[in-house]
Amino acid sequence: MASGFISYLRFMGRVALIILFFMPLLSLGQKEVKLKKKYFGTYAGQIPGYKMNTGSGVVDVSSSAIYVLLDKEVIVVTIGNNKLTGTYEVLFEAKTYYLLDAKMKGQIAAERIMVYKRGKRISRDGMFPQPVSDLKKSKK
Repeated sequence: MASGFISYLRFMGRVALIILFFMPLLSLGQKEVKLKKKYFGTYAGQIPGYKMNTGSGVVDVSSSAIYVLLDKEVIVVTIGNNKLTGTYEVLFEAKTYYLLDAKMKGQIAAERIMVYKRGKRISRDGMFPQPVSDLKKSKK
């Protein structure tokens, strides 16, 4: 009875040793994705008009101009007279786009931005109920 328990402990010790050996190797397989320099710049577009329920009624919100500045570590979103500054993180890189998670100062929820690899354009998924807006890269 005791020898069976001792062999079980030896077996579990070997399993734990193997797991401890391979865990650091798993982290090497995931590298941090960075946005390439050619995607930095200013993007301009329009947020389409939409309807918003305020609780006391439905309000029509007219379309407005939007500008997004992407830089190495900073993102600046300008909608009308409002300017939001924050940071972004590349969540992942797909075959045709990068998906960014933008955390703006003063906002609780993050915004999602798709940077397309072709066509010099991005797509911004704004805060609800704002619709998705497509923006094109401005010339310098």
